[in-house]
Amino acid sequence: MKRTYVQAAIIAGLALVFIGCNGESAQQAGTSTDHSNGTPIAVRVMNPEYRTLENRLSYVGTVYARYEVPIASRTQGTLTERTLTEGEFFTRGTVLARLEAPELNAAVDRLSAEAEYWTQRHETDTRLVEQGALAPEQADSSERAARSSRAALAEARAQLAKTVVEAPSDGQVLDWLAEPGQPLMPGQPIVLVGDPAREVRVDVVEEDLFRGITEGTAAVLTLGAQASPVGTGDNSATVTSRVTAIAPTSSGPARTFRVTIPVPETANPRKGSSVRVHFVLDRSDSSPAVPSRAITTRDGAPHLFVISDDTARMEPVTTGISAGGWTAVVFSWNGEDPVAVTNLSSLYDGASVLAVREEGGR
Repeated sequence: MKRTYVQAAIIAGLALVFIGCNGESAQQAGTSTDHSNGTPIAVRVMNPEYRTLENRLSYVGTVYARYEVPIASRTQGTLTERTLTEGEFFTRGTVLARLEAPELNAAVDRLSAEAEYWTQRHETDTRLVEQGALAPEQADSSERAARSSRAALAEARAQLAKTVVEAPSDGQVLDWLAEPGQPLMPGQPIVLVGDPAREVRVDVVEEDLFRGITEGTAAVLTLGAQASPVGTGDNSATVTSRVTAIAPTSSGPARTFRVTIPVPETANPRKGSSVRVHFVLDRSDSSPAVPSRAITTRDGAPHLFVISDDTARMEPVTTGISAGGWTAVVFSWNGEDPVAVTNLSSLYDGASVLAVREEGGR
């Protein structure tokens, strides 16, 4: 009889193992099992692990130059030349574009002739006045005409000089806003230039600001393949930065707030490219962690069932960050014993268990 009883217990235990492995535990089915007869409770177990866990919020942002300035035409004319291509760097004073303005050229030629005539006329009048052959008023009149013509010539030349577009500072060509042959009016943008430094701008909802996104919050940026170091063959590059600015007011119908994150100089993403942004709200470095499903609540407090010598020991636990199905914990652990991850509702302190390692667990 005793042997028959043992065989029956083993068969019952194996049946419970299969039930646990198929996810149909008493906990999942909403029922409990009476193990008062001493039959071991079949459970799956996994070892706690030391893991680095992060509480993250993910968004998609866009790459911008740190500053962007449109350079506009300062006079009327037709764009005839663009001296640089998009992405090229330049120094202050570099010629970026040239315009053609026939009317200004004609005005300069006409006013140059007038200025020359009145200058010579005034010189002649001055000599005649010295010889007493001309009234001083005549010399004064030609002098005023000479000054006026020279001023008009200087103004026309200044306008003509505006047909040559020069860089106001060092920078990079970000985008051409006008095409060769295109007529331009004063104030019409020709080229967008900016700082070589890059930053990511993300529109964040107000609720997530309350969850912990502030100036100084760490941010992990996943950039595209074009930002990867040359020759690495990587499909993407990941760099770490921090939030430097949050807009004081919301924008758009969604009432989002613009968050700015500088891109480290080691990366050089193209302007306008998309970037996956992971805001790190909290982080636990190399802390003991258990599968989140190993944690159960008894009497309003979280507990674990540590399995040692085929016996369940209920341990109170302090929980921390949860990420990727794992939760950082603080509990009494000897560094070796596994914890139960199934049939938790059937376990109790001191329960006899039939432990099976979770597939992929250690």
